[in-house]
Parts: sequence; structure tokens; C-alpha cells
Amino acid sequence: MQITSMLSAGYLEPVQQVSRVQNVNQVKEVDQSKQAKEQEILAEEQALKAKLGNSAQVHTVYHYTMGTDGKRYITGASVTMKGSEQDLNRVSGGIATEDLQSQKQEAQDALRKKDQKTEDAQNIIKSESEKREASKKKDKAENEKDSQVRELKSIQNEVIAHEAAHKAAAGEFGGAISYAYTEGPDGKRYITGGEVPIKLKQGSTPEETLRNMQKVQMAASAPADPSGQDRQVATKAAAIAAKARSELNRNDETESESSELAATVAKGTPIIEPVSRENELQDPSMNGVQSVLAAVKELQIQSLIPAA
Repeated sequence: MQITSMLSAGYLEPVQQVSRVQNVNQVKEVDQSKQAKEQEILAEEQALKAKLGNSAQVHTVYHYTMGTDGKRYITGASVTMKGSEQDLNRVSGGIATEDLQSQKQEAQDALRKKDQKTEDAQNIIKSESEKREASKKKDKAENEKDSQVRELKSIQNEVIAHEAAHKAAAGEFGGAISYAYTEGPDGKRYITGGEVPIKLKQGSTPEETLRNMQKVQMAASAPADPSGQDRQVATKAAAIAAKARSELNRNDETESESSELAATVAKGTPIIEPVSRENELQDPSMNGVQSVLAAVKELQIQSLIPAA
């Protein structure tokens, strides 16, 4: 049978730091107190041994504290005694080794349970934190998804309005609307592009060509925000219209000259053409009635009589 006895208060205590301004007498008092403690523990150990007698085995483990003077002082001791129950019963305040081991096991079990509870609590906290983080990520992903869908819907509305404006203004010169699609994060398809083919049809006259190109220009520039391609079509139509307008101006000038000439003749200002008498004499067709008509015409010219 074994009994373990704990003498005094203990185990190795930390070194006590002495302030520079601390009184020297106080330092001495601290060391003297440790010396007295050491003597007390040693005396207790001797008393235990005396009670046990020579038949019991005694093993002592001392616990030290460093003094301010740099020396180690015994401030506690663990005394293990092994012997007969009769001998050990003479010692009061001891703990049987079996009981000590049981207490130690209970303490270890309690510590493990405490550690387990702490670990469980930490796992719960970690799990809740991970859930919150996952929820935040999910919410963020959902918000991004909703934002992308809203943007795609907005683009779709703009494209539809854009192409509808082209189509309405183009009239007979516009073809069927065609759309380009993009799949959104929600799995649905959204219109993100489109086009309306517009014919640059020239007319049979400069006037008709000019009217056609003006309508094409209006169709290309119909949306509030024409694209680069829209502006190219409008520019090309403007060039064709300018060419038609130039041709129309030339025709107007020609018609104006013809009108002025007709007006001059009508007012009695004839165009005098010289008559060759030599040709008249040499041309046998001038005989008879034709000769008479030629003579009359010559008299009219000479007299400046207006032509009927």
C-alpha cells in the first residue's frame, strides 16, 4: 500500500523580481520567509518518517522557489510512503496511492470532458460561421445573377425599340427584322442584337432616286442612338442623293435654256439662217411649187415678217 502526502503549498514558484527602489530590509525579509518555509517542510518530512518507522519506504520530491538572493528554497514537497497498512495508518493527512490515481483519473476525465465541450462549442461556432459565409456567398451570387438579368432585359428592350424604329421609317425599303440572342444566368434567351436590311434602291429618274435616298436616310437615322453601321448607311444614301440632285440640277438648266429659246422665237425674234442662192440655182428641186415657197420665205426674212 502506498500513500502520497503533499507538504506545504506546493510547486516551483516564479522568481520574484525585486524593484531597484525596494528596501533592502524587505528583500531580506522575503528570503528569510522562504528559509523558514523550507525548514518547516523539512521538519514535516522528518515527522512523517518518524511516524512510519524504519519498515516503510519514503520517497520525497521537493518543489523549489528561487529567492531574491539567487538561491533556491524548498517551498513544497511530495512525499510517497510505501509500507504495511498498520504503519501507514499512523500517518494522518495522507492519500492512498490507489485513491490518488483514481482522483487523478477523474480529474483527467473531467478535463477531457471540458476540452470536448470546448471543442464542440468551437465546432458549432465554426459551423455557424461557415453557414453564414455560405449564405452571404449565395446572396451575392443571386444579386449578381439578378443584376445580369436586369441588364439583359434592358438591352433587349433597347434593341427591340431600335430595330422597330428602323423598320417603321424604312417602309417598303426595309426587310424583315432579325435578332441575335444571348443566354442569361437564369437559362433564358435574351435579345442582345438585331438588324433591319435597308435597300438603297435607285429610281428611274433623278427625282425618284432623291426621294428614295431621303427615305433611306430617315430610316437609318430613325433610332435615338444610331449605331456606326446606321451612320454608314445614312452617309451612303446621302452620297447617292447628292449625285441625283446634281443630275436634277443639270436637267433643270437644260430645260431652262430650251424654254428661253422657245420664248424668244414666239416673241418675233427669228433665227436668221443665210440662204445660199448658189444652192438654189443648183438644186433642181427648187422648180415649180417649191421654188415659189422658197421665194416667199426669202421675202419674209428680208422683210422681218414673224413666222406663223
